[in-house]
Amino acid sequence: MTAWVFSGRALPAAWHRSAPAYLWPGAARALLLLAIAGALAAGAFTTDAATTSHIAAQEGGDWTRLLRGMALLKAAMAAGATAAVLWRLGGAVSAPWWAAYALACAAMWAGPGLIWGLAHIGLGALLLHGGLAATIVLVWRDPAVAARLAELVARRRAALGVAAAVPQRAGARPDRSARN
Repeated sequence: MTAWVFSGRALPAAWHRSAPAYLWPGAARALLLLAIAGALAAGAFTTDAATTSHIAAQEGGDWTRLLRGMALLKAAMAAGATAAVLWRLGGAVSAPWWAAYALACAAMWAGPGLIWGLAHIGLGALLLHGGLAATIVLVWRDPAVAARLAELVARRRAALGVAAAVPQRAGARPDRSARN
């Protein structure tokens, strides 16, 4: 059953139950990557080159290499969380959910940019860890993630020929509702 047709493609009725605006997967991903690029650039270019070189000269080369290595490590953490969000955006997403994901990812990516500039290390760490925590909570609480994971598990079980029943844990009491 379809609710309406857009560009010749029928959309499932489940996408339109509460009638919020939905973004197509390609548009949602492109807009998220644009927001991430803007946040990373804003974080990296917050400090001018003269200030960065002054801080690097004052603190020493080892300290600068350590912090820049930390910024790269934090960028790798942000990339992993962003991969989960991009996987989520493979399906339709409502505008409020997309905005929440975009804000969390933008904060997460501004952090390594600020740390790379060497002037706002504390703020960069706060933004990265706050954005990472927000992204984890959003992915955990998003009902579409649970639906996509259930679909993947069902497909995998079907491919393996495994029964769809959930195995009982050892020592669990049998279900008594079936007995009369």
